Amino acid sequence: MANKVVFILGIGRSGSTMLDLMLGSHSEGFSLGEISKLPEIYRRHPSPASFCPTGTFWQDHFSQKDAEQLALGLGGRRLNQFVPLKVERWVRELVGKDAVLNPYLLLHERIQKSLLIDSSKYPDWVGQRLKAREFRQNKLEAYVINVVRDGRAVLNSYLRAYPDRTVETLSRRWLSNLEESERVYDSVSPERRLRVRYEELATSPTETMQQVCSFLKIPFEPDMLEYWKHEHYYIAGSRSARALIARYHEQPVPDAVKEVHGNYYADMDLTIKLDQRWRKELSAEKIKAFYDIVGDRNRPLEWNESS
Repeated sequence: MANKVVFILGIGRSGSTMLDLMLGSHSEGFSLGEISKLPEIYRRHPSPASFCPTGTFWQDHFSQKDAEQLALGLGGRRLNQFVPLKVERWVRELVGKDAVLNPYLLLHERIQKSLLIDSSKYPDWVGQRLKAREFRQNKLEAYVINVVRDGRAVLNSYLRAYPDRTVETLSRRWLSNLEESERVYDSVSPERRLRVRYEELATSPTETMQQVCSFLKIPFEPDMLEYWKHEHYYIAGSRSARALIARYHEQPVPDAVKEVHGNYYADMDLTIKLDQRWRKELSAEKIKAFYDIVGDRNRPLEWNESS
């Protein structure tokens, strides 16, 4: 099986992290989580042990030198302060000294899984990663999955996480993220890109994941749907997903999750559930303000009772 990297584009974390962890529960899969945050984590605590708060996977498989190389390669900053990064990339590739700029090859070598999943989500991040030689020369196969969700649900999630920000500000953020995600998605060849609706993943997980597995040319494994039963060592990511994993291991839901979500995850069964809290929590005035900003851009994404 060819080594693959799946980049997940998404607005909001719920659907992106759910898909990430399901794929990471496949026998050939490994969830990297939001690995775009690794350089900042390393800057604060320069050790592979700091990459994941659970288990010893990273320090068991990656040396200190590996961790430094990943932080440099994923950082998107100048390696030499006197040379523009674009020029340095070209020179390093020309003389065959660009391994640091191809971090997913190192990740595959150390992790020994044929399918790595990067749920960093950010369009600029994905676009920059796809320019690396490891993907341009097909040393690794890159796939992009765009997870979309009804913008009203995303707005409600934003408001819950950022209560000090206005509906107008968060609506503009949603619209900007949507347009940037579409730009990157459209730049990928059709056979290497797939769009997945969060609502379909949550209501028809088997059928949706069968489609995803077919797209990635891997066999569907039913056990991957119960992602909370599997070991994961992902970097950053949705706290709500961690909450379900903690519930499975009979651990308390973290206080940080309760502060944002109340008892939603503490009372939730261990199952895949469509989150429709926006229907009760988002007022008609806020919905109108959202549509005043985004116009018709959310119409194709609307998930109504008849969907």
